[in-house]
Amino acid sequence: MRALDCARYALRGLSERRGRSAGAAVGVAIAVTALSLALGLGEAFQQAFTEYLGRTLAANSVIVMNSAPGLTDADVALFRQLPRVREVFGVATAQAVVAAAGGYRSATVIAVEPAYLPELVGLASLEGFVEEGSPTPSGLGVVVGANLWLDQSTGTKLHGVGEVLSLRVGGREVSVVIAGLARQYGFRTWMSIDDSVFMDPEAFFTYVSGRRVYQAVILLLDDPSAAQAVSDEVRALAPPRSNVFSPVAMVAQLGMFVSSLNAFLAFVSLLSIGITALWIFDSTAISVVQRVKEIGILKAVGFSSRDVLAIFLAEAALVSLIGGAAGLAFSLASSRLVSIPLFAIRLTPRLTPQILLTSLLAPLAANVAAAAVPARAAARLDPVKALRYE
Repeated sequence: MRALDCARYALRGLSERRGRSAGAAVGVAIAVTALSLALGLGEAFQQAFTEYLGRTLAANSVIVMNSAPGLTDADVALFRQLPRVREVFGVATAQAVVAAAGGYRSATVIAVEPAYLPELVGLASLEGFVEEGSPTPSGLGVVVGANLWLDQSTGTKLHGVGEVLSLRVGGREVSVVIAGLARQYGFRTWMSIDDSVFMDPEAFFTYVSGRRVYQAVILLLDDPSAAQAVSDEVRALAPPRSNVFSPVAMVAQLGMFVSSLNAFLAFVSLLSIGITALWIFDSTAISVVQRVKEIGILKAVGFSSRDVLAIFLAEAALVSLIGGAAGLAFSLASSRLVSIPLFAIRLTPRLTPQILLTSLLAPLAANVAAAAVPARAAARLDPVKALRYE
């Protein structure tokens, strides 16, 4: 029997049992939609996470932290001499309380050389870093994070460029001038830009700290793959009680978590494929019982067992393809509407050709395999006994 004749006969069989066929196709469509959106969200998360890391220090840095007694310019110079280190800069920090509407708000005062500020905040340049004013702190002019100048619940502007801002740091009061209002960014590697006040280092050491020490030193590497080797060298040179870590290792672990989460989502979606396959199995088994005499007639007029098997498998495949096509169409349409906020990332399913093909073929293979069991029983029916079946 030709493939075209098999397909026509299968279509006629589905038409005669259109109610059950439509139900099975809807089940396949739901399974395909669930699988494609789950895989698409996992793919989107991986891509967004990779791009996000590319905008931060995590991709190519080693961070040395020492809150007490701190790190000095001599430590910075020493780390700068290490091989595979492109640049080194210190970051001084202090906890402060900032006057805000209705009370006070905690903030972190961060001092870094202006040339390294783009590296610290994870931007190629400071263009677009601020909503208003100057992106570079200078003297007592500071750049404040979005949570400090904007009321997040109402959108009300709390402070403006040129205003005097009072900082309470370690029992002392420091008055600074707002030079710039930073855009909202969230967390970048190990700090929250939105809750920070960026200050010129010389002013910081003069009015805030009183000592020229850094709480963190950041080493930028030529090659991220050298992070572990550089970390080991830094540990040998860093002062006691220093904490040396490379975000690259953390990134790798989080990447494994993302892959595991993606696999879990796919597994949950595959459960719906299994349920659909059971539906197809039940539908095919019922169809075989109802068509015993028809099978006997087909064999009597010359259809082989292989032809009968092919007809039932073709019916299962057609139901899967029809439902799968509908599921893919719905997935493509709904992917533009689905948007899930996750930390600083907003996820929209990314439906690649590979994901669409997998989402279509996985239910197709499962349904054909499920239909094969009753279809083989139909193919083995004795035509004489089948014709006598009541």
